[in-house]
Amino acid sequence: MSRIHPWMLAASVVCIGAWTALAYAAFGPARLDGGWSFAVYLVGLVPLGLGWLIAVRAPAGPVAGALAGVAVSMLATAAVEVWGRTHGTRGPWPGSGFMAVLGSAVWSWQLVGFLFLLLVFPAGLLPGRRWRAAAASVPLSALVVTVAMVATMNHYDPPPAARSPVSVPEPLWGPVMVAALAVLLAVVIVSVSGVVLRYRRGDERTRRQGRWLVLAAMVIVLLMVLSWVITSLGWAGPAAHSGFLIGIVVLVPAAVAVAVLRHDLFEIDRILSDSAAWALTAAIAAGAFAASAVVLGSLLGQDSRAGLAGAVFLAAIILMPMFRRIHRVTGRVFDHDRTVILAGVADFVDRVRDGTAEPESVQEILRALLDDPQLVLLLTEAEHGGYVDLQGLDVTPAEASITMPMRTADADIGLVLLGRGSARRRRRVRLAVSAARLPIEVSRLRLGLRRALAEASDSRRRLVSAAVAERRRLERDLHDGAQQHLLAIGMQLRAAQRRLDPDDPVFAELDQAVDRLEDTVGELRRLAHGVRPASLDDGLSVALGRLSDRCSLPVDLHAQEVRTSDTVSATAYFLVAEAMTNVLKHAQATRISVRVHQRDDHLHITVTDDGIGAPPAQLSLTALRDRVGALGGTLTVTSAPRRGTTVEAAMPCGS
Repeated sequence: MSRIHPWMLAASVVCIGAWTALAYAAFGPARLDGGWSFAVYLVGLVPLGLGWLIAVRAPAGPVAGALAGVAVSMLATAAVEVWGRTHGTRGPWPGSGFMAVLGSAVWSWQLVGFLFLLLVFPAGLLPGRRWRAAAASVPLSALVVTVAMVATMNHYDPPPAARSPVSVPEPLWGPVMVAALAVLLAVVIVSVSGVVLRYRRGDERTRRQGRWLVLAAMVIVLLMVLSWVITSLGWAGPAAHSGFLIGIVVLVPAAVAVAVLRHDLFEIDRILSDSAAWALTAAIAAGAFAASAVVLGSLLGQDSRAGLAGAVFLAAIILMPMFRRIHRVTGRVFDHDRTVILAGVADFVDRVRDGTAEPESVQEILRALLDDPQLVLLLTEAEHGGYVDLQGLDVTPAEASITMPMRTADADIGLVLLGRGSARRRRRVRLAVSAARLPIEVSRLRLGLRRALAEASDSRRRLVSAAVAERRRLERDLHDGAQQHLLAIGMQLRAAQRRLDPDDPVFAELDQAVDRLEDTVGELRRLAHGVRPASLDDGLSVALGRLSDRCSLPVDLHAQEVRTSDTVSATAYFLVAEAMTNVLKHAQATRISVRVHQRDDHLHITVTDDGIGAPPAQLSLTALRDRVGALGGTLTVTSAPRRGTTVEAAMPCGS
């Protein structure tokens, strides 16, 4: 900052002095051009302000000083010209005669600041003696043009307001001016070539900075063409050039400031590509319109409206197809990275549609196209609200990770972890992710489907295991309990039968009794394969009433008589029974409420208590959840400390 600020202070003093002189000329006794010229020259302070901004934010380079130089060259040159114009007015300034001669020849000094800016943008002069010589030749070329104009102005037609004290012979004034202008043109070409060379040899950052300058140049060219058109049509006269001049003084410094401070602020590549495509398309369409108008006019007559309509029709026909083709070309030139990314993602999406590529490969594709080997795609896990990778493994992003959410219209579908997080990279990632939405969405759906299938498989295994375990327990209980008692009774009856005569009528009755006992044992064994509460024979509401009567706590039962399948009724019964058991074990409740009703072909069961609440892990409802899920229903448990627990289930009545 210490190297730049002295020059910035000096430039500020010069600019304020020149601006004050311009204000006095506009509103003082001379009244030159009123306030319009003063308003135009007021924008000359814009480069100075931008120079100060860069001097404070990025003082390491010479760009801030170059912008101040632009302001100095513009305002000081304007002040000299205005000073000279006071010659011959009612209030001439001191030395106005000399300044009138000098003011007619100093226009080339307006270019000095811009040429210096081109040579040092964006990081200083290019290395080498030639570029130092080019920088020194900038003011020398302006001086050469000024001296040549002073020496030849006496030969102008019409002659200037003040005659020059120095004059070359009349035959030489033309060659002298041509030579001087050739020197200035050569310096301009060298300065522009420095920008081109820096762009071609620079890194990606330098190229992005250079594109801001290219964009400003394109807008300035457009303003120049518009000023020519307006002037040629006689709509605004010489004032039409004011917009062009303001564009130069404002747009170039503004583009330089953005390039130095925030070169990745906007998608400059895309802006350039679209602008160039539209400009070329408009030029081609205008040429086609003019050519077709001339041809059709010659064939149909100059005053034919049909010829004009045909020209418009032909121009419209070629406009959109031409724009698409030109846009592809300009995209490869000005927006190469974006074009490559979109083309790569589009090719991958096509291969996914064709079945030749797996959608889960989208992460590797994005890593390659975005040149970010640390990029990771994470998908939202709906059940737990966390994130999983494309293989379905749970992942917790680190707090220091550079993240970018992936959203649809109504939900977050995932997260992108980036290795680098500049604004430009975020825009590129957002573009690539948007273009790759199909494989990402397919990956998310396939992952959810795999998880659902795995959960269904686990649920079926648990149900089968529970059923097998229950059968084994019943078989063991029957074998060790009731079956053994029945077998013992049968053996006693057989022993008593042997002591009787076979012809005794009691002998046959005992034989029938033993057979019935054997049938009873077989029936008990069959019951082990499908146990069902006997009270359900009278209906679900009756069975729940008997269950409530046996509960040690008061139960508020509201159960409609519903028509459901036996499986649904049994599941509802066991759900209520298990919920009551959990209340008695964990809740420390004083009352239980049971609600059973049918709505929209679904049986809804709600069991609520007024206890202390219990964590869902303590409620042991996994088996019931599986059983309800196997019937196509849902089961939820809500429990909060000191607010009780609510178990809710809904099952299709016809399951």
